[in-house]
Amino acid sequence: MAPGFARSVSLPLSPSQKKASFHVRSVSLPCQSHPIISNLEEQIQTVQSWATNPERSSAWIVAGLVQIDLLHTALEDFLQLSQTQETLQQSASVDQVLDDMLQLVDFYGSFLSYIGTLKQCNSEMQSALRRQDGVQMASSLRSQLRVEKEMAQLASGFRRMTKCNHLSLSSDAKELEIVMEAICTTAFASMTVFMGVGALSAAASSTKMTSAMKSLKRLAINTSLKKRATDVESLERLEELEENIRDIEFSSERLLKSLINSRISLLNIRTSSW
Repeated sequence: MAPGFARSVSLPLSPSQKKASFHVRSVSLPCQSHPIISNLEEQIQTVQSWATNPERSSAWIVAGLVQIDLLHTALEDFLQLSQTQETLQQSASVDQVLDDMLQLVDFYGSFLSYIGTLKQCNSEMQSALRRQDGVQMASSLRSQLRVEKEMAQLASGFRRMTKCNHLSLSSDAKELEIVMEAICTTAFASMTVFMGVGALSAAASSTKMTSAMKSLKRLAINTSLKKRATDVESLERLEELEENIRDIEFSSERLLKSLINSRISLLNIRTSSW
């Protein structure tokens, strides 16, 4: 597996740094006045702007997922254009596009699985805090840290897809170029999302949470302290994380459906050329 990411990441902010992170193509098409094409170009630019201006809040992550979803809704409309379908039917590179779309679907399927595990860990940690169960607290915290590491490794899988130069595009394949730009942008933004979720989870299991766990371990030994109140601050942070995870899960499920629809449209275009 790829090495894990750190809990946070500094994303590029200057134009030169942006170019170093992912290649931004010129996606102008001959009939760029077409509203469907203009909308897709606008959605791509919006997602790129979001991904290069990190805030690392749950609201920011949800907003990013919504924007990626809008991008793929626009991509779905673009794939219905006859000019787009004709170009993709004649392109030998469409198979690579299909593979990339499948990988996006697989990544988000795994991401939702990790989100489910994080929800379970969070619920167990809240229960352990209320019951002052140091053993359960330690076990749940280890599970959460393991999920954070796996999520960072999953995010690293987007690295190849964030490079938009792995296809040899002919000068007249502008439709294919804009599809690849949409996929490239989705990969870069998704990597940012996955790392952002890991950072949110890590914040809930930070030094204060570790201190609370140590306190609970002491309670397990000193029976005279068992009635001590639970760590209110830590519990509030876990409850906040639970709500954040729920919002992120809902937006991710919607995005996964859009990704599946985009790939089905591409697959239909591919099979119609046989």
